[in-house]
Amino acid sequence: MKNYFSALLIGPPGVGKTTASSTAPKPILYLDVDNKLHKMVNLKDKLANGQVKQLAIDEPLANTTLVRMIQLDPKPGAKATLKRPKGYTQLAEAIDGLVASGCVYDGIKYETIVLDSYTSVNEHLKRLLMAANGTTTMTLPLYGTALSNFEILNNTLLRLPANIIMICHEKIDKDELNGQVSYRPLIDGSMSHKIGKDFEEVYYLEKKVQGAKVKYEMLTIGNSMKSCRTSRILEARVEPDFAKIYGV
Repeated sequence: MKNYFSALLIGPPGVGKTTASSTAPKPILYLDVDNKLHKMVNLKDKLANGQVKQLAIDEPLANTTLVRMIQLDPKPGAKATLKRPKGYTQLAEAIDGLVASGCVYDGIKYETIVLDSYTSVNEHLKRLLMAANGTTTMTLPLYGTALSNFEILNNTLLRLPANIIMICHEKIDKDELNGQVSYRPLIDGSMSHKIGKDFEEVYYLEKKVQGAKVKYEMLTIGNSMKSCRTSRILEARVEPDFAKIYGV
């Protein structure tokens, strides 16, 4: 059996998470929940020559109008009749298809699958659960349902015969007792604390700007503020290039 890897990339917008994932073994299929890949100029050539393929999750976040949204009762647990949005269902159908085909999409076997981003998956799933349960806000039982769905999503993707990279934006947490700041994946509920356990590699991406120069780095060793780790022999900060890290 081929020795595929799994990696979780965390960081704020603009630090090169999507670009870094494009350096993984080719061809690469993006489950593009952010629906932005076709707009990225730096990936234009890879898209054109087939190294990278976009499977866009292009359904709207909510299946209603803005006017209708502002008219909904904002009280926690308030009831409302809403049409179910189809974004998470579209993603689930795409993943089920990859399971059934062994990561073949449009006749091509993909070596790397990228989920971009987990944060947007979180948003689509919440909207679906609220609409399905006729409520305008997430309740405690719905967070439990969301966690169950996330666990199955992770397990399903990580069992695919391909390298798996998941991208997540960051959120900043501040401990009210000691004031300590930490950076975690931007996901609701306990999944933001436990998601890292499912991956071999967890990298945090940063961008440094000095004058006209920009330097992109991946942190491989965590600390009290940033949760990242590696099972490989790597420096604490490395170039965000999977081809170099894995010698591909």
